[in-house]
Amino acid sequence: MGVKIEAIPDSVRVRITGDVETVMSVPYDDDDRFLVGLSDGTLLIGSYDDDLRCRFDVARDGAGIAWIDAGKAEIDWRGIKWATISAYDPNIVQPANPEPMPLFPDEEIMSSIN
Repeated sequence: MGVKIEAIPDSVRVRITGDVETVMSVPYDDDDRFLVGLSDGTLLIGSYDDDLRCRFDVARDGAGIAWIDAGKAEIDWRGIKWATISAYDPNIVQPANPEPMPLFPDEEIMSSIN
């Protein structure tokens, strides 16, 4: 069945229907963006404009198929167990690349000594 996520007009809340049924308040700081995470691995970025119109974009695809339309998003996947919402954090959307580890650390130490 999946879930349907839609903004409630003239408010900063979203309604989630389908496998998960709830209404959530949208937390956001100075940025008008927020994140919606689903148990299938889908991560959505929501944003509000000055007229409180909501827009969704897919930040990371999960197992389900995402359908994005004006002010709503539908995720088609059976058995979505939970949904969460948070303020926007760029580190979640685009995590930093870790430093590469040396292939042979002992040889690098020995070569720096000689």
